[in-house]
Amino acid sequence: MWIACMAILLLSCNQQYRITEMSGTIVEMNSSFDTYPHRQMEELVQSYKTELDREMNVAIGRSAQFMDYKRPESLLTNLTSDVMKSYGDEHLQGGADMGVMNVHGHRATLPAGEVTIGNFYEIYSFDNTITFLELKGSDLEKMFDAYARIGGAGISSNVKLVIDKRKVKSVTIDGQPIDRNKIYHIVTLDYLAEGNDNMGAFRDAVSSVNTGITLRDVMIDWIKEQTRRGEEIKSQLDGRIVIKN
Repeated sequence: MWIACMAILLLSCNQQYRITEMSGTIVEMNSSFDTYPHRQMEELVQSYKTELDREMNVAIGRSAQFMDYKRPESLLTNLTSDVMKSYGDEHLQGGADMGVMNVHGHRATLPAGEVTIGNFYEIYSFDNTITFLELKGSDLEKMFDAYARIGGAGISSNVKLVIDKRKVKSVTIDGQPIDRNKIYHIVTLDYLAEGNDNMGAFRDAVSSVNTGITLRDVMIDWIKEQTRRGEEIKSQLDGRIVIKN
């Protein structure tokens, strides 16, 4: 009985809080904050910046051309999608059927000439990871319907897509029409595999395997291999996505 009385007493003494007033001001972040820099903090930041600059400025190859990213296709989206498919061909039994990449998964352009590790941290600034999907042909058709609505996105060169009035006019994979009952092996990003950026069809994948390997690392390793072979980075606009109207 005394325990119950004690509990009631404690609860009755528990003060209730509520917000009665809020206020704030806008503080402009400008150079005035640099007037009296914190010396020790400045030295700490500079030490990290020096080390980071050293790592980011390492040249890993040469690009034969300036590469931009846009719809319906572009040099950079084409390059990324082709490298993704190549990665799937290497790591999936039986290879990959296609690479799928969103346009704004790129955040910078690739310059012509010498390219550094820093360039690829700028382009692939998100830590998106390569994901393997098994997708039924009927769901793959839905993916291409989305491509038609948004005006195209990254796709590997073995795909030919023709869009007319924001609808799919024709699509082939390795020269063959989509088999609605076939299981296709897709190389994409974890972000897209979750159904983001108009890729809702990917939520119905038969299976999804996140490799944990970032797209950035895959691209950097690919560039290094091209350099080892004495080759420059090249891409091309090959009509993999054509918009009629």
